[in-house]
Amino acid sequence: MRIKLVTALAAIALSSGTAYAQDFPTITLSAQQVERLGITVQTVEKASSVTLFELVGRVMRAPDGTATVVAPFAGTITKIHVPPGATIKAGAPIATIASRDFASTASLLEQARAEASAAVTALARQKQLVELGLVPRSSLENAEVRVRSANAQVRERQSLGGAGSSADGQSGSYVVRAPTGGRLSNLAGHVGDSIEGMSPLASLTTSNSLWVEFQIPVRMIGQIAPGDIATLPGGNTAAILSVTDIIDPTTRSASAIAALPDGFVAFDGQLLRAKLSTPAEAADLVQTPARAVVQLAGVDYVFRRTTDGFSPTPVNVVGKTAEAATIGGGLRPGEAVATTGLTELKSLAMQEIQ
Repeated sequence: MRIKLVTALAAIALSSGTAYAQDFPTITLSAQQVERLGITVQTVEKASSVTLFELVGRVMRAPDGTATVVAPFAGTITKIHVPPGATIKAGAPIATIASRDFASTASLLEQARAEASAAVTALARQKQLVELGLVPRSSLENAEVRVRSANAQVRERQSLGGAGSSADGQSGSYVVRAPTGGRLSNLAGHVGDSIEGMSPLASLTTSNSLWVEFQIPVRMIGQIAPGDIATLPGGNTAAILSVTDIIDPTTRSASAIAALPDGFVAFDGQLLRAKLSTPAEAADLVQTPARAVVQLAGVDYVFRRTTDGFSPTPVNVVGKTAEAATIGGGLRPGEAVATTGLTELKSLAMQEIQ
């Protein structure tokens, strides 16, 4: 659900940039000229996920060997997914609970997300008006304050949902999920039993569990939430357990805790790099090598292959790592973009408009 807002933010912010993109003409090149300039291309692929950030974290021992799983909302247990004694992975469903409180909170969260999206749209508009000299800069500053306030409201209402819970597709029901892997050592209830909000639902034995604490730059606060998945070296994944927006005055960063998967080999204090990704729900998201994206006049472009050369094409970069860029708008799967010879193409593009 959060990716919809993240994608919307990126698209709106970058659309304000592409609004000022220059209309570069196609660079006409023969096959011989392309070869002589050392230009190679790569096919654009449909993105299955968006890598939002690259994070660095330090491995640490879990505070204790037992994790308590809490039901964040009062309700009635309608389904038990695993029996006591079962060994489960992080994110595995434990129980489904029908709850009127959850339905109310979910509605408030959707309202907060809609207000945050509207605030970002207004901010993008104010930025354009300020750059055109039509409104004072104070209007932009007020819009930025409204965006921060709206995002804070979203975070607050997300926190009310509790880490490890999610809607199950049925109105008024939610699923309590394991925050980390372990053995389900206790289950406080059966199908049909009532349970109070924020009361313990189950216990997980997590002896020898390892966590990793990621440093979160200030600009990323509000864009990472419990339940997000961090991809670790070797293709392993770690679920984000908690996020704090308390800023460390020394590092100027917040932190997020993730549970390392069972069997992941690491030692206490080890530094790990991870990529935070989220499913690419938008149908037009594609992925290219990161080096294919260049800047012309302060705007992101790629050089799209045409029958007679290359067309400088403005793009909206939704997510970017050292290896890949996820693009929302401007490209379609199957098209080809230049990945080498970019310096020469940039020079030719600038010559075309002089």
